Order: sequence, then structure tokens, then C-alpha cells
Amino acid sequence: MDCYTVFETVWGWVGLAARDGKVRASTLPRRSREEAVAALDAGLGGGCVEDRHAFADVPDRLRAYFSGERIGFDDVEIDLSTQPPFIAAVQRAAQRIPYGAVTTYRDLARAAGCARGARAAGSAMARNRLPIIVPCHRVVASNGLGGFGQGMEWKRRLLRLEGMDV
Repeated sequence: MDCYTVFETVWGWVGLAARDGKVRASTLPRRSREEAVAALDAGLGGGCVEDRHAFADVPDRLRAYFSGERIGFDDVEIDLSTQPPFIAAVQRAAQRIPYGAVTTYRDLARAAGCARGARAAGSAMARNRLPIIVPCHRVVASNGLGGFGQGMEWKRRLLRLEGMDV
């Protein structure tokens, strides 16, 4: 069963979507509840019901994260069933990057089992539908910050939140 929840953090409204108990999408904070729902709707399809209890403590952990607490999400069960195997492997490897740390696209590709797949790892991060839970903002280029699908200001802001000077 597909479900979602939307909740407020100190940075704005965040949305989560799940399928069969696994988180499959999240949003970065939005200005309103409606914007967070709209961002989730882009990839949910019909038949999704609101169920705030389906996400256990993940909403509380995201609230704490955006309040500046050192919170990890590497134990959150995620649904990558619609992703090709390599992209899923890269996203699972990225989920293990600790709070306050960064890794390069090259090292992320190695962690996913493809030593020469730095560009493909970058593409996998661009397809990430689970920001913060799969912390793609912690993946950088060998020569600088690299890109970020939500915009570079978001990447800098998230890295600063985690205590990194960018």
C-alpha cells in the first residue's frame, strides 16, 4: 500500500512517501504543506493515502535534523525497487555516508562496486528521490562541490548545517 505524510520542520514543510513500509520519496523543505504534497505527487500516482503513523520516527528525526541535531538515516528502510541495480547500489552506498562527512563520486562508485563509475554515480545521485535519507548533498566532485539537483544553494546550506565549511 502506498502512503504519505507531510509535516513541518523549522526549515519548512517536508513530505515522505512509502510503499509497503519502505520510504520511497522525500522532499526538501517547502514553503507550504501544499507545495510539499505537490512535490510528492509528481512521483506518487493514484491510490496513495495519508498515514502519518506509517513512518515511525522518521518525521521526528527529520525535524531534529533540520534543527541542527546530528541525526543519521542509514537504518531507514528505503524502496529502490524501481531503480536499475547500479543506481540502487549507489544510492544504498550513499545512504551510509555519515553525518558531517563527504565522499567523492569516484569513491561512491567504488563503494557501489564499480571503480570506474564516477560519472554514473553522479547520474545516480541526480536521480535520488530521497534527499537527506540518501544524503546526496554529501557527495562532491574531486575538484569541488559538484552538482545538486535541488540547486547549489541547497547543497551548501545542508553541508553548513552539518558543520562543513563550504
